[in-house]
Amino acid sequence: MKIVAVIVTYNRVELLKKCLQAVREQTRQPNDIIIVNNGSTDDTTEWLSEQNVITYTKENNGGAGGFSYGIKKAYNYGADWIWLMDDDVIPQNDALQQLVNTLVSLGDKQEKVGFLSSEVLWTDHSIHEMNKTYFLDDQKKLDKLSFPTDSNLPFIQFGTFVSMLLSAKAVEKVGLPIKEYFIWCDDIEYSKRIVANGLAGLLVKNSVVIHQSPNNNPSNVFYDPKSSIWKFNHGFRNEMYTKRLHEGELSFWATWVHRMFLLPLRIAITRKNDRWPFIKMVWKTTWNSLFFHPVIEKATTT
Repeated sequence: MKIVAVIVTYNRVELLKKCLQAVREQTRQPNDIIIVNNGSTDDTTEWLSEQNVITYTKENNGGAGGFSYGIKKAYNYGADWIWLMDDDVIPQNDALQQLVNTLVSLGDKQEKVGFLSSEVLWTDHSIHEMNKTYFLDDQKKLDKLSFPTDSNLPFIQFGTFVSMLLSAKAVEKVGLPIKEYFIWCDDIEYSKRIVANGLAGLLVKNSVVIHQSPNNNPSNVFYDPKSSIWKFNHGFRNEMYTKRLHEGELSFWATWVHRMFLLPLRIAITRKNDRWPFIKMVWKTTWNSLFFHPVIEKATTT
C-alpha cells in the first residue's frame, strides 16, 4: 500500500514546519511527502529547498487549486492512497496508523471506500467547528453505496481536506477537486461527488489531528469582519454551485431567491456595522453563481 501525503501551504512557514515534523514522526509514515507551495512570499521556498520532500512551487490558486494539483501529482506518482492536509494541521503521531488500521480491518471492503476522514480537534481539544463531519442518514444515498451498510464505522456526508485519506480509485472515478473554487467548499463538493459515485466516506474517530486555526468559530456573514469578504466572494458562489451539482435545480433556485431577497434583509437587521459591503457581496456572488460552470478535470497519468 503506497501512501503519499500532500500538504498545501501558503505563507505559513512556521506552521508548515510543525506540520511536516508531525508527519515525519508518524508511527506509520507515508511513503512519500508532496508539498504544494502556492507561491509563498515568506521564507517557505527557501526552507523547503533544504527539506527531503517532493516540492512543487506554483502560482497561488488557493487551497482548491493546491489540492487539485497535489492530488494529480500524487495519483501520477503511483499512490494507492493520498493523505491530504493543510499546513496548519498537526496530526497525532498515530493518526495515519489508525487510518491504515481501519483499511486493513476492512479487508476486501476497502475497495468500496472513497475516503477516510480523521477526527479534527482545535488546539483546546474541542471539536473543530469548521471541520465537523455529519453522519449520512439519507437512505437513497446509502443505497447507492457499494459498501455494505452493516459497518461499525460511521458513514459521513462529506469530509475535509484538513485530514482525508483519499483512495486513488476515487480519483480515477470522479476526477479532481474543482480548482476554480479557490477556497471554501472544495473539499465538501469533492467528497460529496465521491459518495454520489458509490464510494463510501467513513469517519475514523481514533485518527486525531489538531487544526491550529486562529479561532474555533465557523465563518458567519452576520458577524465576520469586513476583511473576510474576499473569502465569502469565493465561498458563497461555491456553495451555490455545490448545491446545484448535488441537490438539483429546485434547491439551487430556492437558495438563489433567498439570498437575493431575504438574506440581505437579515444582514441589515443583524450586523452592527459594514452592512452594505456584505449585502453587495451576497448579491454579487448569488448573481455570479448563475454563470459559474467550471470543468471537472480528470487525473490522467503522464
